[in-house]
Amino acid sequence: MGGMKDGGWSTTEKGWQLDPSQRERVTTVHLDAMARIDRTHVGYPECWLCGQRAIKLDKHGLCSKVSVLHKEARAAAAAESKAGVR
Repeated sequence: MGGMKDGGWSTTEKGWQLDPSQRERVTTVHLDAMARIDRTHVGYPECWLCGQRAIKLDKHGLCSKVSVLHKEARAAAAAESKAGVR
């Protein structure tokens, strides 16, 4: 960080601003963190609707999101499984 206060971040009337000399360092830190997360999630199942990785999916193969699309997909999958039982 080269002794920069707050890692090169400062506040202005426009909000938080990063010193241009720190852009490459911050980008590297973020890319490393994202790569570490991706390595951790390898092998986790993916939601068939949105593709998000999750530790566990529900019985319909969906993640735990409660968006309108996910609610509709759960309702449709439940209706299909009920119709298949008849």
